[in-house]
Amino acid sequence: MKTIFSLLFILIISNLYLVKSQSVTVLSDSIESFGTIETVNSGASIYSFTLKSKLPTNITVTPCFGTFDIYVSINNIVVNKSAAYYGAWDPTVKALGTNLKSFPENTTIYIAVMPLEEYEFNNKTYAASFSVLITTNEQNLILPYLPVPARDGGVDIKLTNGGKSGTISFYKTGNSSDSYTIYTFYGTRPKGSFPFSACGVKFYATENNQKIEDNGDNEASATFTGLNTREPTGLTVVVTRKTKNFSSAYDYAVFNAPNSSSSLKSTILNLIPAFLICIFISFLLL
Repeated sequence: MKTIFSLLFILIISNLYLVKSQSVTVLSDSIESFGTIETVNSGASIYSFTLKSKLPTNITVTPCFGTFDIYVSINNIVVNKSAAYYGAWDPTVKALGTNLKSFPENTTIYIAVMPLEEYEFNNKTYAASFSVLITTNEQNLILPYLPVPARDGGVDIKLTNGGKSGTISFYKTGNSSDSYTIYTFYGTRPKGSFPFSACGVKFYATENNQKIEDNGDNEASATFTGLNTREPTGLTVVVTRKTKNFSSAYDYAVFNAPNSSSSLKSTILNLIPAFLICIFISFLLL
């Protein structure tokens, strides 16, 4: 019996040591930090933030590639479901996150991002790629600098010439500080890809230099020719606000989608169009 307890004690201590011995990335208020985990065996990536004042804190972890769970703990690193907040991977939301309230000055918040599965992409192995953003003043330090795609990010698509040509149309935000880039991907999206975030689009797709035309009243369009009618062409418009380089993605559009019931085989992939939709739970320090 003593041997069993001794082994359990060693195992617990070893697990704690593995967590504590990992490097910890210190976050800055309202500055996005990007991370990549190559294998599941690499374990969690750990981030920390120390409060300088007693203010509500918002945490958002946005997927760029792969899948992961997140754990938020207070003053000590906890990477299990006993953490102050546990966010399970959910493919139906754009990000995982939580709101923290009533924590005193000098409290240290730890965020652990734990990969769930490994994926092959471009002859490399990836488990998770993501961005972590923590802010104590979302209203003034984030929202004015984060572009929100107009009309819920809707994109209209039209195929012509038997599917060999296609046009996408969308509405700009109306902010002169915003720039727009189209990213394309040919064929079936790789497993683990996430087309609903700007960093996700940039991870697997390629920037396309196709000119975007201004049609007036904030409407814009781009036309593509020489499309392969036997292969889907995925397109996403990414809008970036120059002041802080925050980006957002419009809906994922597909020319010549094989599973579309449309005679021209074009489709739009939409994921909960609201702004910055996350799984958010607020709680108070007991």
